[in-house]
Amino acid sequence: SPLRIDTSYTKEYVSQIRSVRNVELRAQERGYLQSIYVDEGQWVKAGQLLFRIMPKMYEAELLKAKAEAKAVEIEMQNTKALADKNVVSKNELAMAQAKLDQAKAEVALAELHLSFTEIRAPFEGTIDRIPLKLGSLIDEGELLTTLSDNSNMFVYFNVSEPEYLDYKSNKSALQNKVNLLL
Repeated sequence: SPLRIDTSYTKEYVSQIRSVRNVELRAQERGYLQSIYVDEGQWVKAGQLLFRIMPKMYEAELLKAKAEAKAVEIEMQNTKALADKNVVSKNELAMAQAKLDQAKAEVALAELHLSFTEIRAPFEGTIDRIPLKLGSLIDEGELLTTLSDNSNMFVYFNVSEPEYLDYKSNKSALQNKVNLLL
């Protein structure tokens, strides 16, 4: 005579634990690693400065672009003054304006390259291993470290298709408890 009693049923699965956000931090410019502002395993805030690649070359390019833009701006003012007096054509004024716009774009591009020498945290998280040391020559796209937001975690595990279909069709299974054992 069989008995009817409540029974707990345990099923174990191997799983993989992943952070909600995990990104690789890579260099966007080539140069020497000048400064490391964090340690491995350190918690960082969003926007915090992590690394600096030697910016000297990019600072020089920015100064050069600004000087060229200033020269083109002076040329533009002279051309505008001549165009106002009908000494030169409107087309020449338009060409001077185009050169000025191009020079301003070069300044913006130099500023962008200079900003790439500072690597900042895109979000709050924990710094992983830092394989490079101060003074290392870094190529464009080289991995500096990874950043993980471990405030919430995802646990991935594989179940068989029959188990999955049984889970989806059984409404009482939605109340099952799941425990994670590390």
